[in-house]
Amino acid sequence: MKPIRSCKICSETIIVLLFAAFYGAAALNSSIAAEPPPGTPIVHPVDRALMVYVPSGEFIMGVSEEEGRRIAADLGQRFESLWIHEAFPRHSLFLPGFFIDRYEVTVEQWQNFLEASGGHTGPAETVRWFGVPHARLFPAGGISWNEAKRYAKWAGKALPTEAQWEKAARGTDGRFYPWGHEPPTPQHGHFGTGRYKGSDGVAAALYTWIGRYALGASPYGAFDMLGNQYEWTSDRMLPYPGNPEGEKMKAYAEQMVVLRGGSWYHGWVSFYAAKRFGLKPDETYYHVGFRTVWIPPDGYFESEQFARDRHAVAEREDEIRRMQKDAEAAGVERK
Repeated sequence: MKPIRSCKICSETIIVLLFAAFYGAAALNSSIAAEPPPGTPIVHPVDRALMVYVPSGEFIMGVSEEEGRRIAADLGQRFESLWIHEAFPRHSLFLPGFFIDRYEVTVEQWQNFLEASGGHTGPAETVRWFGVPHARLFPAGGISWNEAKRYAKWAGKALPTEAQWEKAARGTDGRFYPWGHEPPTPQHGHFGTGRYKGSDGVAAALYTWIGRYALGASPYGAFDMLGNQYEWTSDRMLPYPGNPEGEKMKAYAEQMVVLRGGSWYHGWVSFYAAKRFGLKPDETYYHVGFRTVWIPPDGYFESEQFARDRHAVAEREDEIRRMQKDAEAAGVERK
């Protein structure tokens, strides 16, 4: 009879495990099902940023050497000049869902932040545009890492990790650019220097207002993920695990904080979604800005707050369209 009792215990154990697996999977599926569709917009209640949702799941981060050589050919650059070894190797990574700003943080938002938080007046590159109607949608410039973190903390948000930024920029299919595999053109973003110039043949002199390049939007609807301003992340410039070229980065990796997205000033070596660039935390330039991320708390998507944040989208989009018209009326094309 002992073998029979043993089998009974085994059977009961198997049944329990099956139920646990079933209900565990059901709970996971329920959690994923509760997420809104990719790109769902909200208005953040503190800084009134339009944000878009990036659902949980895996994505492809980094590039292989073969992909790097294709990107170099796309951009008309020498492979070595891209420093693309910093993005080795190509790998898959899982991320929980999050919201990311649709646009880079603007002069308007930075002014609101200073007025609400007090005790801080910089940077001059951004402050000089206060009170200029056509400049309200310029991206904040000359922002240091600590200043960007201060803004994010005030808003109850954070700077994106590298992984969050890259997923928001390129989606889940391994594309080289936010819009796909097609090489960049003047319709995809504000790339400033290099091959493409303004209609008068003069290279761009400064950043431009946000939201101009719909063809350059990411799979989630984030704009200017390439071009316009470089954007701070929360991460240091460490080699990815398994990077065969990681030794080359040891001399500077710990000292640098990663920026993403390239800039109108830096040029064509920076215009691919896996590009990593670093500055010291106290270093900044007028082509350096940022955007923020926010991870919603449990139950947010079933809450009244989510409904309010969704309802506020149309009004905020109307406000931004009016400010865009101010910029257009002022003839603000490339500065």
